[in-house]
Amino acid sequence: MLTIHASKQDTITLDNKEFFFLAGILGSDRLLGVEDPFQGYLAEEIAEEWDVVKASLLKKGYLLQEDNGVELAMPPKIFSRVAIAGLAERSCWLSYKHNNEVFEGYLHATNERVIQVCKAEEDFQYKLDELGTVDEACGKLVEEMDLKNYAPDDTPALLLSKKKFGEIYSRVSTLSLDDLSDELAAATNDMEGSIALARCLKFRTAEGEMRFSTWTGSGWETQNAAFIVNDSMNWLVRMSMSGDQDWLTASPTSKQQFQEMLLLWLKQPAESDGR
Repeated sequence: MLTIHASKQDTITLDNKEFFFLAGILGSDRLLGVEDPFQGYLAEEIAEEWDVVKASLLKKGYLLQEDNGVELAMPPKIFSRVAIAGLAERSCWLSYKHNNEVFEGYLHATNERVIQVCKAEEDFQYKLDELGTVDEACGKLVEEMDLKNYAPDDTPALLLSKKKFGEIYSRVSTLSLDDLSDELAAATNDMEGSIALARCLKFRTAEGEMRFSTWTGSGWETQNAAFIVNDSMNWLVRMSMSGDQDWLTASPTSKQQFQEMLLLWLKQPAESDGR
């Protein structure tokens, strides 16, 4: 599995119980992508688990015993990564394939830095890496996804039914390029754009999905997007999320435009408190 470039020696690995306890110490109860390992536990059972988890964290050096033997401290690197993963108000779930390699994980962003959280190969294990500032992380991301610089100025966005696109997409491997172009053109009334999209679908080298989440104070608001890449260009796909709507847009998007979109999403509003 791919990870966005980060030093392996600098990776922090936590199991789900360690992750939840550390996040809880910092006041977070909303870890994205990590199921609550204590759901249905009684209070005394959680207290017993804490003793086991605390011993593990102390052994790893992820918690430190103060000189008085009672209080516990968290090293700055552990504190920073867990705090951002658990308290950041903007996050992006990302899943993509590039050739035969696969990436899936969360990017949690504050004004100061971005933390990547991915499942490890072992069950119930998570890897936490720092990707630098938002600008640095977005730059690394578009390079890892092999996005292309080119986007034609004269190819407008295509609009069609989300349901219809899904049906066509499911048959891409069995359709000829001409038939794929014709079906897209029938759905969009744009032959030229449909030919370009069909080529990207038919000969794609990378594809992926993104889910942008913003914390409102009581829950997460989300928006979804997808992308398709071939040897010459990228397409950004946005779609309806409401059950009573059925639309999808596909737009040629350059690497720079894609990076600007990520920056817009992951940068906190000016009044936000960066951690």
